[in-house]
Amino acid sequence: MSVATVPFKMKPLCGAVIVLALFVTFSAQAADNKDRITAETDIQPLVTLTDQESQAISLAAGRILLHTDNARIAIAAKDKKTAMEEVEQGLTLVKLVERSLPKYKITTKITTGDVTYSDEDEVSRRFVTVYNEQFIEDVIAPVVHEKAKTLKGRHGHKSTNSRFFEDYSVWRQASMKLNVVMADNALNLAKNELKKGNLDTADLTLALLQAEGVVFEFDEVELPLTEAADDLKLAQLELSEGKIDQAQATLKRASDNLKKYERISGDSRAKDVRELQKEIDKLGKSLAKGDHSENALEKAGKKIASYWERVVKWFK
Repeated sequence: MSVATVPFKMKPLCGAVIVLALFVTFSAQAADNKDRITAETDIQPLVTLTDQESQAISLAAGRILLHTDNARIAIAAKDKKTAMEEVEQGLTLVKLVERSLPKYKITTKITTGDVTYSDEDEVSRRFVTVYNEQFIEDVIAPVVHEKAKTLKGRHGHKSTNSRFFEDYSVWRQASMKLNVVMADNALNLAKNELKKGNLDTADLTLALLQAEGVVFEFDEVELPLTEAADDLKLAQLELSEGKIDQAQATLKRASDNLKKYERISGDSRAKDVRELQKEIDKLGKSLAKGDHSENALEKAGKKIASYWERVVKWFK
């Protein structure tokens, strides 16, 4: 599985009792072959969740992001009172989530010779899966928009990858996770800045939560499909800008990614994937032959848009 900019999809914790134990032993030996060090780490769950509890926590995480965006909208309207109310609502949900998250006991023991270190910690999860059956546009769209702005700011221009962030209909197929610790810190900081009347600073803090406090995760099986969708959208853009050679190369990448997806998509879908590959390859050859009139490019762009729509429908 792959994580973060190309993350993997996880389900919320289920109701069954989770037995989680991790034991790691490793040794490091000095050149004289006498010194030896070992480490043992044991992780045990102290609290587990039912399916209903997991869903409630996930829904709360989504509402935190909803109130975050509502607060930013109020700040843009110079409505300090409403912004503060939205931030307070978000903080209430953060408290509910933090008190309900599963806890784990971590026991660590490190030994070398006759010296032993041991310690116990009680920790809870930092990231919570956002329940995305409701408020899809209201929750996901603002986050994706802010991530795209952040990416543009880092590179000084709108990069190729930032195009994909704008097509958040694809991101709807991903698992979305909220960093609860960061949400707590950001909302409290925004609250303090609002009290001081620093609306711009409060907004910046909330924007940071949207851009950096949320992680999207894809199922590893769907990664080639995700990349193919990205390539098709980019090819459509390049064609509209008259960048024929670049569009051809991007279509080739889309076809290659679909070939990867075909191998893991299963017999029932492989035939449809192969058919789409052929259509993409045919369009690429047609562009190479040379009818680059405005009408021809417009038709080609519409074809690519239809290819993208077919790819998006294949997401689980």
